[in-house]
Amino acid sequence: MDRFFRIICVISLFGAVGLVYANFRLNSRAEDLFGHASALAAKNDPRATALFEKAALLNLPEANWRLAWTALTSPNGPDYPKALPWLSRAALLGHPKAQAQLGLAFEEGKGAPKVPHRAVHYYLLAAAQGERLAQSRLAKAYEAGLGLAPDPEKALYWLKRAAAKNDPDSLYRLGQIYAKGSPPDLAAAAESWLAAATYGQAEAQYQVARLYELGEVLAPDPAAAFSWMAKAAESGLADAQQEVGVFLDEGFGTERDQAQAAKWFLLAAGQGVAAAQNNLGVYYSQGLGGLPQDWERASQWFLRAALSGNLEAQFNLGITRANGHGLSQDYGEAAKWLRKAAEGGFAKAQFFMGAYHEAGGLGGIPRDYELAAEWYGKAAKQGLPEAQERLSRLRRTAKDIFLGVE
Repeated sequence: MDRFFRIICVISLFGAVGLVYANFRLNSRAEDLFGHASALAAKNDPRATALFEKAALLNLPEANWRLAWTALTSPNGPDYPKALPWLSRAALLGHPKAQAQLGLAFEEGKGAPKVPHRAVHYYLLAAAQGERLAQSRLAKAYEAGLGLAPDPEKALYWLKRAAAKNDPDSLYRLGQIYAKGSPPDLAAAAESWLAAATYGQAEAQYQVARLYELGEVLAPDPAAAFSWMAKAAESGLADAQQEVGVFLDEGFGTERDQAQAAKWFLLAAGQGVAAAQNNLGVYYSQGLGGLPQDWERASQWFLRAALSGNLEAQFNLGITRANGHGLSQDYGEAAKWLRKAAEGGFAKAQFFMGAYHEAGGLGGIPRDYELAAEWYGKAAKQGLPEAQERLSRLRRTAKDIFLGVE
Protein backbone atom coordinates (compact mmCIF):
# COMPACT_ATOMS: atom_id res chain seq x y z
CA MET A 1 0.00 0.00 0.00
CA ASP A 2 2.82 2.37 0.88
CA ARG A 3 4.62 1.43 -2.33
CA PHE A 4 1.48 2.07 -4.37
CA PHE A 5 0.99 5.43 -2.65
CA ARG A 6 4.58 6.40 -3.38
CA ILE A 7 4.10 5.49 -7.05
CA ILE A 8 0.97 7.63 -7.22
CA CYS A 9 2.82 10.55 -5.61
CA VAL A 10 5.69 10.26 -8.06
CA ILE A 11 3.31 10.13 -11.02
CA SER A 12 1.41 13.17 -9.68
CA LEU A 13 4.64 15.06 -9.16
CA PHE A 14 5.78 14.35 -12.68
CA GLY A 15 2.36 15.30 -13.95
CA ALA A 16 2.45 18.63 -12.11
CA VAL A 17 5.96 19.33 -13.31
CA GLY A 18 4.89 18.44 -16.82
CA LEU A 19 1.89 20.77 -16.62
CA VAL A 20 4.05 23.62 -15.34
CA TYR A 21 6.56 22.95 -18.07
CA ALA A 22 3.82 22.80 -20.71
CA ASN A 23 2.40 26.10 -19.49
CA PHE A 24 5.85 27.59 -19.48
CA ARG A 25 6.38 26.42 -23.05
CA LEU A 26 2.97 27.81 -24.07
CA ASN A 27 3.65 31.14 -22.40
CA SER A 28 7.08 31.29 -23.92
CA ARG A 29 5.60 30.44 -27.32
CA ALA A 30 2.89 33.09 -26.91
CA GLU A 31 5.38 35.76 -25.90
CA ASP A 32 7.64 34.87 -28.84
CA LEU A 33 4.68 35.17 -31.20
CA PHE A 34 3.69 38.49 -29.63
CA GLY A 35 7.22 39.87 -29.95
CA HIS A 36 7.42 38.82 -33.59
CA ALA A 37 3.98 40.28 -34.28
CA SER A 38 4.92 43.58 -32.61
CA ALA A 39 8.04 43.85 -34.78
CA LEU A 40 5.98 43.24 -37.91
CA ALA A 41 3.28 45.71 -36.80
CA ALA A 42 5.93 48.41 -36.39
CA LYS A 43 6.63 47.95 -40.11
CA ASN A 44 2.89 47.93 -40.98
CA ASP A 45 3.27 44.31 -42.10
CA PRO A 46 -0.21 42.73 -42.44
CA ARG A 47 1.12 39.35 -41.24
CA ALA A 48 1.24 40.80 -37.71
CA THR A 49 -2.51 40.31 -37.13
CA ALA A 50 -2.39 36.55 -37.58
CA LEU A 51 0.50 36.25 -35.15
CA PHE A 52 -1.28 38.43 -32.58
CA GLU A 53 -4.31 36.14 -32.89
CA LYS A 54 -2.19 33.02 -32.33
CA ALA A 55 -0.64 34.58 -29.23
CA ALA A 56 -4.07 35.66 -28.02
CA LEU A 57 -5.50 32.17 -28.41
CA LEU A 58 -2.60 30.92 -26.29
CA ASN A 59 -4.11 33.14 -23.56
CA LEU A 60 -1.56 35.91 -23.58
CA PRO A 61 -3.52 38.85 -22.04
CA GLU A 62 -1.52 41.55 -23.84
CA ALA A 63 -2.15 39.96 -27.24
CA ASN A 64 -5.91 39.86 -26.62
CA TRP A 65 -5.80 43.48 -25.48
CA ARG A 66 -3.78 44.51 -28.54
CA LEU A 67 -6.37 43.02 -30.90
CA ALA A 68 -9.24 44.62 -28.96
CA TRP A 69 -7.60 48.05 -28.87
CA THR A 70 -6.79 47.90 -32.60
CA ALA A 71 -10.49 47.32 -33.32
CA LEU A 72 -11.57 50.07 -30.91
CA THR A 73 -9.22 52.61 -32.50
CA SER A 74 -9.95 51.72 -36.12
CA PRO A 75 -9.58 54.67 -38.54
CA ASN A 76 -13.20 54.08 -39.59
CA GLY A 77 -14.43 54.29 -36.02
CA PRO A 78 -14.69 51.76 -33.19
CA ASP A 79 -15.52 48.23 -34.39
CA TYR A 80 -17.22 46.83 -31.30
CA PRO A 81 -18.37 43.49 -32.81
CA LYS A 82 -14.73 42.76 -33.63
CA ALA A 83 -13.34 44.20 -30.39
CA LEU A 84 -15.69 42.66 -27.81
CA PRO A 85 -14.58 38.99 -28.08
CA TRP A 86 -10.92 39.93 -27.64
CA LEU A 87 -11.81 42.46 -24.96
CA SER A 88 -13.76 39.83 -23.03
CA ARG A 89 -10.88 37.33 -23.23
CA ALA A 90 -8.35 39.93 -22.10
CA ALA A 91 -10.61 41.00 -19.23
CA LEU A 92 -11.06 37.39 -18.05
CA LEU A 93 -7.30 36.97 -18.18
CA GLY A 94 -7.01 39.91 -15.78
CA HIS A 95 -5.90 42.71 -18.12
CA PRO A 96 -6.91 45.96 -16.30
CA LYS A 97 -7.26 48.17 -19.37
CA ALA A 98 -9.47 45.56 -21.02
CA GLN A 99 -11.58 45.30 -17.87
CA ALA A 100 -12.02 49.08 -17.83
CA GLN A 101 -13.01 49.22 -21.50
CA LEU A 102 -15.38 46.28 -21.12
CA GLY A 103 -16.99 48.10 -18.21
CA LEU A 104 -17.38 51.17 -20.41
CA ALA A 105 -19.02 49.05 -23.12
CA PHE A 106 -21.59 47.73 -20.62
CA GLU A 107 -22.13 51.19 -19.12
CA GLU A 108 -22.70 52.97 -22.43
CA GLY A 109 -24.22 50.09 -24.42
CA LYS A 110 -21.48 50.11 -27.04
CA GLY A 111 -21.36 46.72 -28.73
CA ALA A 112 -23.04 45.25 -25.65
CA PRO A 113 -26.33 45.79 -23.82
CA LYS A 114 -26.43 48.46 -21.13
CA VAL A 115 -25.93 46.53 -17.90
CA PRO A 116 -24.77 48.90 -15.14
CA HIS A 117 -23.96 46.23 -12.54
CA ARG A 118 -21.74 44.38 -15.03
CA ALA A 119 -19.99 47.65 -15.85
CA VAL A 120 -19.32 48.20 -12.15
CA HIS A 121 -18.05 44.63 -11.79
CA TYR A 122 -15.33 45.21 -14.37
CA TYR A 123 -14.55 48.69 -13.03
CA LEU A 124 -13.96 47.22 -9.59
CA LEU A 125 -11.59 44.58 -10.98
CA ALA A 126 -9.60 47.13 -12.96
CA ALA A 127 -9.66 49.84 -10.28
CA ALA A 128 -8.18 47.42 -7.76
CA GLN A 129 -5.25 47.01 -10.16
CA GLY A 130 -4.75 50.77 -10.32
CA GLU A 131 -6.38 51.42 -13.72
CA ARG A 132 -7.22 55.14 -13.61
CA LEU A 133 -10.08 55.05 -16.16
CA ALA A 134 -11.83 52.42 -14.06
CA GLN A 135 -11.21 54.41 -10.90
CA SER A 136 -12.66 57.52 -12.52
CA ARG A 137 -15.74 55.68 -13.82
CA LEU A 138 -16.20 53.91 -10.50
CA ALA A 139 -16.22 57.29 -8.76
CA LYS A 140 -19.01 58.43 -11.09
CA ALA A 141 -20.88 55.17 -10.49
CA TYR A 142 -20.80 55.66 -6.71
CA GLU A 143 -21.75 59.31 -7.13
CA ALA A 144 -24.75 58.61 -9.39
CA GLY A 145 -25.77 55.20 -8.02
CA LEU A 146 -25.00 53.44 -11.29
CA GLY A 147 -25.41 49.70 -10.73
CA LEU A 148 -24.90 50.11 -6.97
CA ALA A 149 -26.08 52.23 -4.08
CA PRO A 150 -24.86 55.86 -4.11
CA ASP A 151 -21.96 56.39 -1.74
CA PRO A 152 -20.34 59.88 -1.71
CA GLU A 153 -17.43 58.74 0.46
CA LYS A 154 -16.48 55.90 -1.89
CA ALA A 155 -17.01 58.20 -4.87
CA LEU A 156 -14.54 60.70 -3.43
CA TYR A 157 -12.10 57.90 -2.52
CA TRP A 158 -11.93 56.58 -6.09
CA LEU A 159 -11.94 60.08 -7.55
CA LYS A 160 -8.86 60.98 -5.50
CA ARG A 161 -7.18 57.71 -6.53
CA ALA A 162 -7.74 58.52 -10.23
CA ALA A 163 -6.68 62.15 -9.75
CA ALA A 164 -3.47 60.99 -8.06
CA LYS A 165 -2.69 59.18 -11.34
CA ASN A 166 -3.23 62.47 -13.21
CA ASP A 167 -6.51 61.45 -14.81
CA PRO A 168 -7.57 64.80 -16.37
CA ASP A 169 -11.34 64.41 -15.90
CA SER A 170 -10.88 63.30 -12.28
CA LEU A 171 -8.62 66.25 -11.56
CA TYR A 172 -11.23 68.61 -13.01
CA ARG A 173 -14.07 67.01 -11.04
CA LEU A 174 -12.03 67.10 -7.85
CA GLY A 175 -11.48 70.82 -8.44
CA GLN A 176 -15.24 71.28 -8.81
CA ILE A 177 -15.79 69.54 -5.47
CA TYR A 178 -13.27 71.82 -3.77
CA ALA A 179 -14.81 74.93 -5.37
CA LYS A 180 -18.35 73.99 -4.30
CA GLY A 181 -17.40 72.83 -0.82
CA SER A 182 -18.66 74.35 2.38
CA PRO A 183 -16.64 76.43 2.74
CA PRO A 184 -15.20 76.56 -0.80
CA ASP A 185 -11.48 75.87 -1.12
CA LEU A 186 -10.50 77.81 -4.23
CA ALA A 187 -6.79 77.28 -3.65
CA ALA A 188 -7.21 73.49 -3.77
CA ALA A 189 -9.60 73.85 -6.71
CA ALA A 190 -7.09 75.95 -8.62
CA GLU A 191 -4.36 73.37 -8.01
CA SER A 192 -6.52 70.56 -9.39
CA TRP A 193 -7.74 72.62 -12.34
CA LEU A 194 -4.21 73.68 -13.25
CA ALA A 195 -3.08 70.06 -13.26
CA ALA A 196 -6.07 68.98 -15.37
CA ALA A 197 -5.60 71.94 -17.74
CA THR A 198 -1.97 70.98 -18.27
CA TYR A 199 -3.18 67.54 -19.40
CA GLY A 200 -5.57 69.13 -21.91
CA GLN A 201 -8.88 68.98 -20.02
CA ALA A 202 -10.90 71.72 -21.72
CA GLU A 203 -13.30 72.53 -18.85
CA ALA A 204 -10.35 72.89 -16.48
CA GLN A 205 -8.63 75.18 -18.98
CA TYR A 206 -11.78 77.31 -18.98
CA GLN A 207 -11.80 77.50 -15.18
CA VAL A 208 -8.10 78.40 -15.02
CA ALA A 209 -8.68 81.15 -17.58
CA ARG A 210 -11.49 82.51 -15.42
CA LEU A 211 -9.26 82.53 -12.34
CA TYR A 212 -6.58 84.49 -14.21
CA GLU A 213 -9.22 86.84 -15.63
CA LEU A 214 -10.86 87.60 -12.28
CA GLY A 215 -7.69 87.44 -10.18
CA GLU A 216 -9.20 84.89 -7.78
CA VAL A 217 -6.49 82.82 -6.04
CA LEU A 218 -4.27 83.29 -9.08
CA ALA A 219 -2.81 86.76 -9.70
CA PRO A 220 -4.64 88.66 -12.46
CA ASP A 221 -3.00 87.86 -15.80
CA PRO A 222 -4.98 88.80 -18.95
CA ALA A 223 -2.45 87.14 -21.29
CA ALA A 224 -2.60 83.85 -19.35
CA ALA A 225 -6.40 84.10 -19.24
CA PHE A 226 -6.57 84.45 -23.01
CA SER A 227 -4.05 81.65 -23.59
CA TRP A 228 -5.94 79.11 -21.48
CA MET A 229 -9.32 80.20 -22.82
CA ALA A 230 -8.04 79.80 -26.39
CA LYS A 231 -6.84 76.25 -25.61
CA ALA A 232 -10.28 75.35 -24.28
CA ALA A 233 -11.95 76.95 -27.30
CA GLU A 234 -9.73 75.05 -29.71
CA SER A 235 -10.80 71.83 -27.97
CA GLY A 236 -14.38 72.65 -28.96
CA LEU A 237 -15.74 73.89 -25.62
CA ALA A 238 -18.60 76.17 -26.65
CA ASP A 239 -18.54 78.50 -23.62
CA ALA A 240 -14.80 79.02 -24.12
CA GLN A 241 -15.36 79.87 -27.79
CA GLN A 242 -17.80 82.58 -26.71
CA GLU A 243 -15.33 83.97 -24.17
CA VAL A 244 -12.45 83.99 -26.66
CA GLY A 245 -14.70 86.00 -28.95
CA VAL A 246 -15.31 88.50 -26.13
CA PHE A 247 -11.58 88.72 -25.32
CA LEU A 248 -10.77 89.38 -28.98
CA ASP A 249 -13.60 91.91 -29.29
CA GLU A 250 -12.34 93.82 -26.25
CA GLY A 251 -8.62 93.25 -26.76
CA PHE A 252 -8.37 91.55 -23.37
CA GLY A 253 -5.06 89.69 -23.02
CA THR A 254 -4.49 89.90 -26.76
CA GLU A 255 -4.67 92.28 -29.72
CA ARG A 256 -8.17 93.38 -30.60
CA ASP A 257 -9.38 91.45 -33.65
CA GLN A 258 -13.09 91.60 -34.43
CA ALA A 259 -12.74 89.36 -37.50
CA GLN A 260 -11.40 86.57 -35.28
CA ALA A 261 -14.01 87.40 -32.65
CA ALA A 262 -16.75 86.91 -35.27
CA LYS A 263 -15.31 83.49 -36.11
CA TRP A 264 -15.48 82.33 -32.50
CA PHE A 265 -18.96 83.81 -31.98
CA LEU A 266 -20.17 81.86 -35.01
CA LEU A 267 -18.74 78.61 -33.65
CA ALA A 268 -20.21 79.11 -30.17
CA ALA A 269 -23.57 80.32 -31.52
CA GLY A 270 -23.78 77.20 -33.69
CA GLN A 271 -23.42 75.15 -30.51
CA GLY A 272 -26.31 76.98 -28.89
CA VAL A 273 -24.51 79.44 -26.59
CA ALA A 274 -27.06 82.22 -26.12
CA ALA A 275 -24.50 84.92 -25.28
CA ALA A 276 -22.64 84.17 -28.53
CA GLN A 277 -25.90 84.28 -30.47
CA ASN A 278 -26.61 87.70 -29.02
CA ASN A 279 -23.08 88.91 -29.79
CA LEU A 280 -23.42 87.62 -33.34
CA GLY A 281 -26.66 89.57 -33.63
CA VAL A 282 -24.80 92.72 -32.53
CA TYR A 283 -22.06 92.06 -35.09
CA TYR A 284 -24.58 91.64 -37.93
CA SER A 285 -26.57 94.69 -36.83
CA GLN A 286 -23.44 96.87 -37.05
CA GLY A 287 -21.53 95.04 -39.80
CA LEU A 288 -18.58 94.24 -37.51
CA GLY A 289 -15.74 91.76 -37.92
CA GLY A 290 -16.05 91.57 -41.68
CA LEU A 291 -19.69 90.46 -41.48
CA PRO A 292 -22.20 92.33 -43.66
CA GLN A 293 -24.68 94.61 -41.96
CA ASP A 294 -27.78 92.46 -42.08
CA TRP A 295 -30.63 93.34 -39.76
CA GLU A 296 -32.66 90.27 -40.72
CA ARG A 297 -29.86 87.93 -39.64
CA ALA A 298 -29.24 90.05 -36.56
CA SER A 299 -32.89 89.79 -35.55
CA GLN A 300 -32.90 86.02 -36.04
CA TRP A 301 -29.85 85.61 -33.80
CA PHE A 302 -31.38 87.95 -31.20
CA LEU A 303 -34.56 85.85 -31.29
CA ARG A 304 -32.70 82.55 -30.80
CA ALA A 305 -30.79 83.95 -27.84
CA ALA A 306 -33.88 85.64 -26.39
CA LEU A 307 -35.83 82.39 -26.47
CA SER A 308 -32.99 80.82 -24.47
CA GLY A 309 -33.44 83.47 -21.80
CA ASN A 310 -30.52 85.78 -22.58
CA LEU A 311 -31.53 89.14 -21.10
CA GLU A 312 -29.40 91.32 -23.36
CA ALA A 313 -30.79 89.54 -26.42
CA GLN A 314 -34.33 90.08 -25.17
CA PHE A 315 -33.53 93.77 -24.82
CA ASN A 316 -31.93 93.93 -28.28
CA LEU A 317 -34.87 92.10 -29.82
CA GLY A 318 -37.28 94.50 -28.15
CA ILE A 319 -35.41 97.49 -29.61
CA THR A 320 -35.25 95.97 -33.10
CA ARG A 321 -39.00 95.23 -33.04
CA ALA A 322 -39.70 98.77 -31.85
CA ASN A 323 -37.61 100.22 -34.70
CA GLY A 324 -38.70 97.71 -37.33
CA HIS A 325 -35.15 96.54 -38.04
CA GLY A 326 -35.00 93.15 -39.73
CA LEU A 327 -38.54 92.29 -38.65
CA SER A 328 -41.73 94.29 -38.99
CA GLN A 329 -42.23 97.12 -36.53
CA ASP A 330 -44.35 95.83 -33.67
CA TYR A 331 -44.59 97.80 -30.43
CA GLY A 332 -46.51 95.00 -28.73
CA GLU A 333 -43.70 92.50 -29.41
CA ALA A 334 -41.18 95.15 -28.45
CA ALA A 335 -42.89 95.72 -25.12
CA LYS A 336 -43.13 91.97 -24.48
CA TRP A 337 -39.39 91.40 -24.89
CA LEU A 338 -38.40 94.56 -23.06
CA ARG A 339 -40.60 93.56 -20.13
CA LYS A 340 -38.98 90.08 -20.03
CA ALA A 341 -35.52 91.60 -19.95
CA ALA A 342 -36.55 94.22 -17.38
CA GLU A 343 -38.13 91.65 -15.07
CA GLY A 344 -34.94 89.61 -15.40
CA GLY A 345 -32.98 92.59 -14.06
CA PHE A 346 -31.44 94.04 -17.25
CA ALA A 347 -30.89 97.71 -16.43
CA LYS A 348 -31.32 99.16 -19.94
CA ALA A 349 -34.59 97.28 -20.37
CA GLN A 350 -35.78 98.65 -17.03
CA PHE A 351 -34.96 102.13 -18.26
CA PHE A 352 -36.99 101.59 -21.46
CA MET A 353 -39.92 100.19 -19.52
CA GLY A 354 -39.83 103.40 -17.51
CA ALA A 355 -39.84 105.39 -20.76
CA TYR A 356 -42.75 103.33 -22.14
CA HIS A 357 -44.83 103.98 -19.04
CA GLU A 358 -43.86 107.65 -19.02
CA ALA A 359 -44.90 108.13 -22.67
CA GLY A 360 -47.85 105.71 -22.64
CA GLY A 361 -49.49 104.05 -25.60
CA LEU A 362 -46.50 102.14 -26.97
CA GLY A 363 -47.33 98.45 -27.26
CA GLY A 364 -50.52 98.95 -25.32
CA ILE A 365 -48.62 100.08 -22.23
CA PRO A 366 -50.64 102.72 -20.35
CA ARG A 367 -49.16 105.97 -19.20
CA ASP A 368 -48.37 105.42 -15.55
CA TYR A 369 -45.91 107.80 -13.92
CA GLU A 370 -45.72 105.74 -10.77
CA LEU A 371 -44.67 102.60 -12.68
CA ALA A 372 -42.34 104.70 -14.80
CA ALA A 373 -40.63 105.95 -11.64
CA GLU A 374 -40.44 102.39 -10.29
CA TRP A 375 -38.66 101.11 -13.40
CA TYR A 376 -36.36 104.14 -13.56
CA GLY A 377 -35.53 103.58 -9.90
CA LYS A 378 -34.56 99.94 -10.50
CA ALA A 379 -32.31 100.91 -13.39
CA ALA A 380 -30.80 103.78 -11.40
CA LYS A 381 -29.89 101.41 -8.55
CA GLN A 382 -27.83 99.46 -11.06
CA GLY A 383 -25.84 102.59 -11.87
CA LEU A 384 -27.54 103.70 -15.10
CA PRO A 385 -27.07 107.49 -15.07
CA GLU A 386 -29.81 108.27 -17.61
CA ALA A 387 -32.32 106.45 -15.41
CA GLN A 388 -31.39 108.63 -12.44
CA GLU A 389 -31.80 111.74 -14.60
CA ARG A 390 -35.27 110.66 -15.79
CA LEU A 391 -36.30 109.77 -12.25
CA SER A 392 -35.15 113.15 -10.96
CA ARG A 393 -37.06 114.92 -13.73
CA LEU A 394 -40.24 113.00 -12.93
CA ARG A 395 -39.90 113.92 -9.28
CA ARG A 396 -39.53 117.57 -10.16
CA THR A 397 -42.53 117.63 -12.50
CA ALA A 398 -44.88 115.48 -10.49
CA LYS A 399 -43.94 115.88 -6.84
CA ASP A 400 -47.39 115.12 -5.58
CA ILE A 401 -47.46 111.72 -7.34
CA PHE A 402 -44.06 110.59 -6.26
CA LEU A 403 -43.87 111.61 -2.64
CA GLY A 404 -42.14 108.77 -0.82
CA VAL A 405 -40.81 107.03 -3.93
CA GLU A 406 -37.12 106.12 -3.40
